[in-house]
Amino acid sequence: AEDGTLSLFTAAPSAPYGIELLAGTLFVLDSGRIKGYDIDSAMEVMNLALSGASFLNGISSNGVDTLYVSDFSAKTIRSIDVSNLAVPVPATPISTGSSVPNGVVYDRIGNRLLIATWGSNAKILALDLVPGATPVPLINTTLANIDGITLDCRGAIIVAAWSGCTSGGCLRRFDPPFTLGSPAQSIVDGLSAPADIDFDPASARIGVPQSGNDTVSLHASTCESALFYGDFER
Repeated sequence: AEDGTLSLFTAAPSAPYGIELLAGTLFVLDSGRIKGYDIDSAMEVMNLALSGASFLNGISSNGVDTLYVSDFSAKTIRSIDVSNLAVPVPATPISTGSSVPNGVVYDRIGNRLLIATWGSNAKILALDLVPGATPVPLINTTLANIDGITLDCRGAIIVAAWSGCTSGGCLRRFDPPFTLGSPAQSIVDGLSAPADIDFDPASARIGVPQSGNDTVSLHASTCESALFYGDFER
Protein backbone atom coordinates (compact mmCIF):
# COMPACT_ATOMS: atom_id res chain seq x y z
CA ALA A 1 0.00 0.00 0.00
CA GLU A 2 1.05 3.64 -0.37
CA ASP A 3 1.87 3.87 3.33
CA GLY A 4 4.20 0.87 3.13
CA THR A 5 1.94 -1.66 4.85
CA LEU A 6 2.03 -5.20 3.48
CA SER A 7 -0.69 -7.70 2.61
CA LEU A 8 -0.50 -11.21 1.18
CA PHE A 9 -0.71 -11.65 -2.59
CA THR A 10 0.13 -15.37 -2.69
CA ALA A 11 2.06 -17.85 -0.58
CA ALA A 12 2.47 -20.29 -3.47
CA PRO A 13 6.18 -19.73 -4.35
CA SER A 14 8.67 -21.69 -2.25
CA ALA A 15 11.65 -19.28 -2.46
CA PRO A 16 10.70 -16.13 -4.42
CA TYR A 17 13.34 -13.59 -5.47
CA GLY A 18 12.83 -11.08 -8.29
CA ILE A 19 9.32 -10.15 -9.42
CA GLU A 20 8.08 -8.35 -12.53
CA LEU A 21 4.57 -7.24 -13.50
CA LEU A 22 3.87 -7.51 -17.24
CA ALA A 23 0.53 -7.47 -19.07
CA GLY A 24 -1.46 -8.47 -16.03
CA THR A 25 0.88 -11.29 -14.97
CA LEU A 26 3.21 -11.15 -11.99
CA PHE A 27 6.32 -13.16 -12.90
CA VAL A 28 8.26 -14.60 -9.98
CA LEU A 29 11.71 -16.21 -9.86
CA ASP A 30 11.39 -19.29 -7.70
CA SER A 31 14.18 -21.87 -7.26
CA GLY A 32 15.23 -22.34 -10.88
CA ARG A 33 11.75 -21.65 -12.23
CA ILE A 34 9.86 -18.63 -13.51
CA LYS A 35 6.28 -18.71 -12.34
CA GLY A 36 3.50 -16.41 -13.49
CA TYR A 37 0.47 -15.39 -11.43
CA ASP A 38 -2.61 -13.54 -12.62
CA ILE A 39 -2.45 -10.14 -10.92
CA ASP A 40 -6.16 -10.11 -10.05
CA SER A 41 -6.80 -13.71 -8.95
CA ALA A 42 -3.22 -14.79 -7.98
CA MET A 43 -3.83 -18.01 -9.93
CA GLU A 44 -0.74 -19.61 -11.48
CA VAL A 45 -0.72 -19.13 -15.27
CA MET A 46 2.88 -20.12 -16.09
CA ASN A 47 5.49 -22.42 -14.58
CA LEU A 48 8.74 -22.66 -16.54
CA ALA A 49 11.79 -24.62 -15.40
CA LEU A 50 14.96 -23.05 -16.83
CA SER A 51 17.41 -25.79 -17.74
CA GLY A 52 20.82 -25.25 -16.14
CA ALA A 53 19.60 -22.45 -13.88
CA SER A 54 21.61 -21.98 -10.70
CA PHE A 55 20.37 -18.93 -8.72
CA LEU A 56 17.79 -16.82 -10.55
CA ASN A 57 17.78 -13.41 -8.91
CA GLY A 58 16.85 -10.25 -10.87
CA ILE A 59 14.12 -9.81 -13.47
CA SER A 60 12.89 -7.11 -15.84
CA SER A 61 10.92 -6.95 -19.09
CA ASN A 62 10.67 -5.00 -22.32
CA GLY A 63 7.07 -4.16 -21.46
CA VAL A 64 5.73 -6.21 -24.36
CA ASP A 65 6.65 -9.87 -24.59
CA THR A 66 10.12 -10.61 -23.19
CA LEU A 67 11.53 -11.18 -19.70
CA TYR A 68 15.18 -10.67 -18.79
CA VAL A 69 16.57 -12.64 -15.86
CA SER A 70 19.92 -12.70 -14.07
CA ASP A 71 21.48 -15.94 -12.85
CA PHE A 72 23.66 -14.86 -9.93
CA SER A 73 25.73 -18.04 -9.53
CA ALA A 74 26.01 -18.97 -13.21
CA LYS A 75 26.97 -15.36 -14.12
CA THR A 76 24.55 -15.21 -17.02
CA ILE A 77 21.63 -13.19 -18.35
CA ARG A 78 18.66 -15.02 -19.84
CA SER A 79 15.81 -13.76 -21.98
CA ILE A 80 12.45 -15.53 -22.24
CA ASP A 81 9.72 -14.87 -24.79
CA VAL A 82 6.43 -14.96 -22.88
CA SER A 83 4.12 -13.81 -25.67
CA ASN A 84 2.42 -17.21 -25.26
CA LEU A 85 2.26 -18.12 -21.57
CA ALA A 86 1.43 -21.70 -22.48
CA VAL A 87 4.68 -22.04 -24.46
CA PRO A 88 7.36 -19.64 -23.12
CA VAL A 89 10.60 -19.72 -25.12
CA PRO A 90 13.96 -19.18 -23.36
CA ALA A 91 16.97 -18.01 -25.38
CA THR A 92 20.60 -19.07 -24.98
CA PRO A 93 22.11 -17.53 -21.81
CA ILE A 94 24.60 -14.65 -22.20
CA SER A 95 27.69 -14.65 -19.98
CA THR A 96 28.55 -11.65 -17.81
CA GLY A 97 32.18 -12.79 -17.61
CA SER A 98 33.75 -12.32 -14.20
CA SER A 99 30.96 -10.01 -13.02
CA VAL A 100 28.21 -11.42 -10.78
CA PRO A 101 24.83 -10.09 -12.01
CA ASN A 102 22.11 -9.20 -9.56
CA GLY A 103 19.37 -6.64 -10.33
CA VAL A 104 18.44 -5.87 -13.94
CA VAL A 105 16.33 -3.16 -15.56
CA TYR A 106 15.27 -2.65 -19.16
CA ASP A 107 16.26 0.70 -20.69
CA ARG A 108 13.60 1.31 -23.32
CA ILE A 109 15.23 4.40 -24.87
CA GLY A 110 18.61 2.69 -25.25
CA ASN A 111 17.10 -0.72 -26.11
CA ARG A 112 19.47 -2.28 -23.63
CA LEU A 113 19.59 -4.01 -20.31
CA LEU A 114 21.28 -2.37 -17.33
CA ILE A 115 22.78 -4.86 -14.88
CA ALA A 116 23.77 -4.30 -11.24
CA THR A 117 26.66 -6.44 -10.04
CA TRP A 118 27.69 -7.96 -6.71
CA GLY A 119 31.07 -7.62 -5.01
CA SER A 120 33.44 -4.80 -4.11
CA ASN A 121 33.80 -1.79 -6.45
CA ALA A 122 30.65 -3.03 -8.11
CA LYS A 123 29.97 -2.16 -11.75
CA ILE A 124 26.85 -1.27 -13.65
CA LEU A 125 26.92 -3.15 -16.94
CA ALA A 126 25.05 -2.41 -20.17
CA LEU A 127 23.89 -5.13 -22.56
CA ASP A 128 22.65 -3.96 -25.97
CA LEU A 129 19.70 -6.08 -27.05
CA VAL A 130 21.05 -6.98 -30.46
CA PRO A 131 22.28 -10.39 -31.65
CA GLY A 132 25.83 -11.21 -30.54
CA ALA A 133 26.15 -8.40 -27.98
CA THR A 134 27.81 -9.00 -24.62
CA PRO A 135 27.66 -6.93 -21.40
CA VAL A 136 30.15 -4.06 -21.08
CA PRO A 137 30.93 -1.75 -18.11
CA LEU A 138 28.83 1.43 -18.12
CA ILE A 139 29.73 2.85 -14.67
CA ASN A 140 32.43 1.86 -12.19
CA THR A 141 31.35 2.52 -8.61
CA THR A 142 32.91 2.52 -5.15
CA LEU A 143 29.83 0.74 -3.80
CA ALA A 144 29.82 -2.91 -2.80
CA ASN A 145 27.17 -5.54 -3.43
CA ILE A 146 24.66 -3.67 -5.58
CA ASP A 147 21.38 -5.56 -5.40
CA GLY A 148 18.61 -3.49 -6.99
CA ILE A 149 18.57 -1.15 -9.98
CA THR A 150 15.90 1.00 -11.60
CA LEU A 151 15.46 4.07 -13.84
CA ASP A 152 13.64 7.25 -12.82
CA CYS A 153 11.56 9.69 -14.91
CA ARG A 154 14.68 11.41 -16.31
CA GLY A 155 16.58 8.26 -17.17
CA ALA A 156 18.84 8.44 -14.13
CA ILE A 157 20.03 5.11 -12.78
CA ILE A 158 19.16 4.40 -9.14
CA VAL A 159 20.82 1.50 -7.33
CA ALA A 160 20.49 -0.15 -3.93
CA ALA A 161 23.79 -1.24 -2.34
CA TRP A 162 24.41 -3.28 0.77
CA SER A 163 27.72 -1.60 1.62
CA GLY A 164 30.25 0.98 0.52
CA CYS A 165 27.76 3.60 1.73
CA THR A 166 28.06 6.27 4.41
CA SER A 167 26.25 3.98 6.83
CA GLY A 168 24.48 0.64 6.35
CA GLY A 169 22.89 0.06 2.98
CA CYS A 170 21.93 2.92 0.68
CA LEU A 171 20.30 4.27 -2.44
CA ARG A 172 22.49 6.12 -4.92
CA ARG A 173 21.61 7.92 -8.17
CA PHE A 174 23.74 8.29 -11.31
CA ASP A 175 22.65 11.06 -13.66
CA PRO A 176 23.04 10.91 -17.46
CA PRO A 177 25.06 11.19 -19.60
CA PHE A 178 26.90 8.22 -18.13
CA THR A 179 30.65 7.69 -18.07
CA LEU A 180 32.76 5.08 -16.33
CA GLY A 181 33.46 7.67 -13.63
CA SER A 182 29.92 9.04 -13.20
CA PRO A 183 29.58 10.33 -9.61
CA ALA A 184 27.05 8.80 -7.23
CA GLN A 185 24.41 11.15 -5.81
CA SER A 186 23.17 10.26 -2.34
CA ILE A 187 19.46 9.52 -1.81
CA VAL A 188 19.35 7.72 1.54
CA ASP A 189 21.64 5.77 3.88
CA GLY A 190 21.03 3.49 6.83
CA LEU A 191 19.04 0.87 4.93
CA SER A 192 19.08 -2.75 6.06
CA ALA A 193 20.23 -5.04 3.21
CA PRO A 194 18.15 -3.31 0.50
CA ALA A 195 17.10 -5.77 -2.18
CA ASP A 196 15.54 -5.20 -5.60
CA ILE A 197 13.92 -1.78 -6.07
CA ASP A 198 11.47 -0.04 -8.37
CA PHE A 199 10.50 3.51 -9.30
CA ASP A 200 6.80 4.41 -9.29
CA PRO A 201 6.01 7.21 -11.78
CA ALA A 202 2.61 7.91 -10.22
CA SER A 203 4.00 8.85 -6.82
CA ALA A 204 7.59 9.58 -7.96
CA ARG A 205 8.81 7.40 -5.10
CA ILE A 206 11.31 4.54 -4.96
CA GLY A 207 10.12 1.33 -3.32
CA VAL A 208 12.79 -0.54 -1.35
CA PRO A 209 12.30 -3.99 0.20
CA GLN A 210 14.78 -4.18 3.09
CA SER A 211 15.65 -7.84 3.52
CA GLY A 212 17.54 -7.18 6.75
CA ASN A 213 14.47 -6.11 8.73
CA ASP A 214 11.53 -7.37 6.62
CA THR A 215 10.16 -3.93 5.76
CA VAL A 216 9.35 -1.99 2.60
CA SER A 217 10.31 1.69 2.65
CA LEU A 218 9.30 4.41 0.17
CA HIS A 219 11.70 7.23 -0.70
CA ALA A 220 11.28 10.49 -2.61
CA SER A 221 13.09 11.05 -5.90
CA THR A 222 13.89 14.24 -7.80
CA CYS A 223 10.93 13.56 -10.11
CA GLU A 224 7.41 14.94 -9.74
CA SER A 225 4.42 12.66 -9.32
CA ALA A 226 2.59 11.93 -12.57
CA LEU A 227 -1.16 11.36 -12.66
CA PHE A 228 -0.94 10.29 -16.30
CA TYR A 229 1.95 8.20 -17.55
CA GLY A 230 2.59 5.34 -19.97
CA ASP A 231 1.69 2.21 -18.02
CA PHE A 232 2.65 -0.89 -20.00
CA GLU A 233 2.14 -3.32 -17.13
CA ARG A 234 -1.62 -3.82 -17.52
